[in-house]
Amino acid sequence: MNKYFICAFILFFSSSSFSSGLDANELKTLISGKTVESETARGFSAITYFSPDGTFRKTERDELINGVWHIDNSGQYCSKRDDDSTTLCRTIKKQGDVWKVYKVPGKPTKPWKHKRTWLKIIDGNPNNL
Repeated sequence: MNKYFICAFILFFSSSSFSSGLDANELKTLISGKTVESETARGFSAITYFSPDGTFRKTERDELINGVWHIDNSGQYCSKRDDDSTTLCRTIKKQGDVWKVYKVPGKPTKPWKHKRTWLKIIDGNPNNL
């Protein structure tokens, strides 16, 4: 086997092992019109309501954060806070009973970075966010 085939093989299986198993529409359905209870990798709790109109409202560290969200064609969850011009896209992976949110670096040789864990997904907006 040549080195290019081996590299392609490794990249294919490493990226597919981290896929959520959901396409863009399925991921959108998972969170649209729902409230997600989550915890950051640093241990901070958050509650986020993902409105079907593409907006979100989140409480985290006693702060109310507003912004917009969408799922891109590759199935990544993307969001932008109203107070920031940067859009952040993350890959979501189901692990047991939770969903892990990862930052995928631009270079395939760099490791994925765990950013947040979605602990619970609840229908509607019970916290009136």
